[in-house]
Amino acid sequence: MAGKKDKDSYRSLADSLTEESLREAADTFFGQRRSIEASLQEYEEGVQELLRRQRKVERRLANLHFLLRRGDTATVDGFYRAIGMDPDRIPKPDPETGARLGDLQVPFGVRAKSRYEKLVCQAYAGLASEAADFMQGRNYKDPHDPRCMRVTLSYEQLRNRHAALCEKIRKANAYSPPSEILQYCKQLSETDSARSGICVPLCYTLDREMAFAAPDFCQNGLEAFPAFPSEKRVKGVIKGYCSRVFASAPEEIRRILESLRYAAQ
Repeated sequence: MAGKKDKDSYRSLADSLTEESLREAADTFFGQRRSIEASLQEYEEGVQELLRRQRKVERRLANLHFLLRRGDTATVDGFYRAIGMDPDRIPKPDPETGARLGDLQVPFGVRAKSRYEKLVCQAYAGLASEAADFMQGRNYKDPHDPRCMRVTLSYEQLRNRHAALCEKIRKANAYSPPSEILQYCKQLSETDSARSGICVPLCYTLDREMAFAAPDFCQNGLEAFPAFPSEKRVKGVIKGYCSRVFASAPEEIRRILESLRYAAQ
């Protein structure tokens, strides 16, 4: 009688340990998947945020190119070469973005040439600043704690986040496939597996069906902008280049300045 009681107690303890192990295995498996799903959502939200900010950079780019004889290829390429940049490394503005002439304020100046030089310098400064914020982030004060400084999401930060996410997905697919968890549960309790109808075939198609797909960073629509030299450093070069552009097409430049005056009204 005492032996039967001890046997029942042992069986009850074994069942409890089995249930606890199964619960821990399930918590670990599904917790990992929830973590990856949250990371995927966070990454996608980051992509959408940067796409919105990228349109601002493209707008600045389109504004500058408009001033350079309405995007004339030779004039635009010559501008970038003058400031020491490779024109082929400059992403082309999205045709749907286009220039926003209302953003361009013609500065005061006695002569059209001086107004044009100042205007191109201003447009370039805005582009360089916006592109730097996009690629590297911008410091700002935490609205909830002014003593704390934060950094806006940047292209580089998102790329690092993407690399970490892909590694996380790779490890989950390789070392924590669903079939492995099912096999572990079956080994713990063959009876419980049979009762719940769990079938663990030799060939696990479930692993392929439930495997996480890593996002392709190159397909997210984001552009990598090069580091533009500061406007202060190349201001003299820009003015010299604009002087030559104005000398080669003075009437065209005057018409561009006039179009901006009407856009501001």
